[in-house]
Order: sequence, then C-alpha cells, then structure tokens
Amino acid sequence: MLILVLVVLILLAAAVGGVMLLSKRQQAATSAANEVIPGTPTRAPASWAGSHDPEARLHRRLRDAMTALRTANTLDDGTTIVLRAELEQAALAWDDRLVAMAVLPAAAREPQRATATQGVETIEAAVAQYVSAATQRTAADVTAGLSAARAQLDIEAQIRKSLEA
Repeated sequence: MLILVLVVLILLAAAVGGVMLLSKRQQAATSAANEVIPGTPTRAPASWAGSHDPEARLHRRLRDAMTALRTANTLDDGTTIVLRAELEQAALAWDDRLVAMAVLPAAAREPQRATATQGVETIEAAVAQYVSAATQRTAADVTAGLSAARAQLDIEAQIRKSLEA
C-alpha cells in the first residue's frame, strides 16, 4: 500500500513538473514571437500578441516588417548593413513609443496614434523598398531601391522628431 502511494505521488509530481515545463516553454515562445527584433527584448506586453488595440496592431506590423527585412539577406554587405540596422533601430524606437502611448489617457493618445501610424507605414515602405532592391538584377536597380529605402527612413525620422517637438 505504501509503495502504491509513493508511486502515485511520484507520478503526480512528474505531471505537475511537466505542466510547469510546458508553461515556461509556452511563455518563452510567446515572448520571442512578440519581439520586433529577435533576441532584443520588447517592452510590449505579451497580451499584444493577439490584442485588437491600435497600439498592439502597430506593434505587430513593426514585427512583421522586421521579419520581411530579415528575409532579404542577399544584400547584407558593408554598405547595406548600416541601412538595415537603422531600419531595425527605427522600428525599436517606434515600438517603445507605442508602449508608452498605450498608457496615456485616450485624449492624449489619439493625436499621437495618427503620427505613430504614419511612422510605422513609412518603416513598412522602407522595408518594401529594401526587399525590392534585394530582388533586382542590376547594380543600378539595387542602388535605386536602396536610395528609395533611405528616403523613406529619412521621412520616418522627421515624423518621429515631430512627436518629440
């Protein structure tokens, strides 16, 4: 009888341990999926992974744009890596701003949300130009695409500065 009780306790402890392990793995996977740049922690709450709040949707758009940017790795050389890093830094800056905006009262959030939407759209356009440049066959077309991406990034910087003023 004592052996049976011990076996049941061991099985129960193993089941609880297994559930805890699966829970930790799920939390880690959710946290990783919520990152704008893989390996760079985000301040965005885990609830934004499925939230319909405007800030959460903009966060996911940034994350998806950076995923697209990582797929265009054929251009990663000494000159383009700087542009790519600047795009990533801009996305992280907007992500941080979205997290800060989300806690503001609704009246203060509305005007900033429109500007943030423009900023995210500009980053998406810059990434689209970068990815498009990666598929070009001639050096001139690649250069033109990268220049267009740079121009979008300059516009994004101006939009971000408008919020800081």
